[in-house]
Amino acid sequence: MAADLRIVDGNPGWASQAIVPSRDTVVSPSSSPSLAAVAVNSTGVFVYVKVDNTGTVDLGTCTCGPALPATWGLPTLFGGFVGSTTASQSQSQGGFTFSVSSFGDSISGPGVNFSFGLSASGRRAWAWSPDGRMFAYAGSPNGNDWFLTIIALQAITRSDGTVRPAGQVVASSNGLFSGLWTNGNFGWAASKAVVVSGTAAGGGNVVNLTITCPEAPAGASYGDQLLGVPNEYDYRVSPCGGAVAILPKIAGRNVALVSTAKGQIVQWRSNNVPTSVTITGTNPSITTQSHTANGVRISTGGGGSVMVDDPDCTAVGGGVAATVDRVKASTLPSANLGVMSVGSGMVSVLKTGQSAWVQVPNTNPAGWGNQGEKHWCLLAQAYTTDGTTIPKPWNGQASNPPAFPLSRNNCAQRNIDISP
Repeated sequence: MAADLRIVDGNPGWASQAIVPSRDTVVSPSSSPSLAAVAVNSTGVFVYVKVDNTGTVDLGTCTCGPALPATWGLPTLFGGFVGSTTASQSQSQGGFTFSVSSFGDSISGPGVNFSFGLSASGRRAWAWSPDGRMFAYAGSPNGNDWFLTIIALQAITRSDGTVRPAGQVVASSNGLFSGLWTNGNFGWAASKAVVVSGTAAGGGNVVNLTITCPEAPAGASYGDQLLGVPNEYDYRVSPCGGAVAILPKIAGRNVALVSTAKGQIVQWRSNNVPTSVTITGTNPSITTQSHTANGVRISTGGGGSVMVDDPDCTAVGGGVAATVDRVKASTLPSANLGVMSVGSGMVSVLKTGQSAWVQVPNTNPAGWGNQGEKHWCLLAQAYTTDGTTIPKPWNGQASNPPAFPLSRNNCAQRNIDISP
């Protein structure tokens, strides 16, 4: 495993677009902060630094989920169900009210007023997500088909940084079973996905499975047809909800893993090396022992077990930090004379392949004082807070600092003007 961080250089090198002075207070990974003009008397100007995790390990500190060790549990089945076109009832939770009637079903509350319309067969199932942020509704025109709609009750930020506002559809899916379904075919996976499973249309030994993930890009769903009957599989949810394991209860079948952040199958890993897991006996189970590499034990049945990396959060190195200094552009290329600190910021977790804009406030008592020189250069560097995984590469406040190590991946610069 290798840890690596990158701040993208500019073209030319002194114009990195990954270093941006801005007045924006919040920036998502999928957008860029707006550029702000900087003056000596400017206040409320942050320096945003875009840091990419280009290594093969997640960096940060895992803080999610319950106390460990924790056994992967089953989805929480939908609690609401009616099977009649004439049913009428209402349920309320967290200031929101869901209403069932022969004229159509709807949910309303602060910032939310959504109609699900009529279910021709009268068959409906529903449930609030365990964290109360979303509401899921399944309706059926014919009794054996189903249409799932998940509504955001507050703004939902997806794994790619896009946001779905309250009152909007955050994910949807549909399918077909061999017979009439009930609420027992639907379950919330730790507020991160809805798992839908039942015998495939046409009968036979086939299970239709859909895992709909509202926090995946575009609210993606994973669908599969599994050999067997429904009671030959369990769907086990990781403690933090980052993954759903398709766990066969018959020897010789492999355990599949679905990422709720991606809405797709991902590989099990052991010390970051892809691996497979095969059931060898009865009563298999999965337990997260630690949020680390080889921190999850899969009991494959018959007394056997394997250790795999935790798909919720296998992170090392503490948080990811970015530090910004500034120096008069006239001192370049050495950039080691009269260095002034701007400040530091951090993110708690930065997973492999992800990027984050780190917000760095200007905490220097001198503010943006320009010492009579208009042209300055912002020097940004990224590192891990444990001091060892990716050490801080440069100390600009040393009594005699070396030249700024611009050639390193985790260092970059941007020239700016600080007007009087």
